[in-house]
Amino acid sequence: MTDLAGAITSAARTAWWIVVVRGLLAVVLGIVALVWPGPTARVIIVLFGVWALVDGIIALVSIITGGGRSWGWLLLEGVLGIAAGIIAFRAPVTVALALVLLIAFWSIMIGVLEISGSLQVRQVPGSGWGWLLASGVVSIVFGILLFVWPDLGFATLITLIGIYALALGVVWLITAFMIRKDLKALA
Repeated sequence: MTDLAGAITSAARTAWWIVVVRGLLAVVLGIVALVWPGPTARVIIVLFGVWALVDGIIALVSIITGGGRSWGWLLLEGVLGIAAGIIAFRAPVTVALALVLLIAFWSIMIGVLEISGSLQVRQVPGSGWGWLLASGVVSIVFGILLFVWPDLGFATLITLIGIYALALGVVWLITAFMIRKDLKALA
């Protein structure tokens, strides 16, 4: 157990600030989503559409520049990317629903990983395992709510994402500074 504790302490010393950055980004996203849910929803769909379209075009160009390697998969990836981009611009409601379900799945998976991680480090002093556990539970509840009510409307989803991001960002900031405080106490 001391090897695990030493590895976690070493990682925490060199990377606690990454948790601060994640927390700050989540807080900013949360505030933007709460203040401007409609425009934020449109921006997310447009960004997805642009990304999918450009990614599809790049995949098709890669067929020519790739020397014939995996051209079938690149063709499929390119066609699907371009189609997804066009759908995002032509049928944003469909994309919104798909994004709701994708976010729900992602949130549940992140929650499971956070809970698992919290249980693995709960014996390590100063690990902030309780906050990580709480974050995992919030993530799972959020994902389940999105699966249960996927037709909430994308603006409502953006508001929920804003609340979730804001709460998660605060948890990450608290965790980061608790880790830093505990590391200073260990030193």
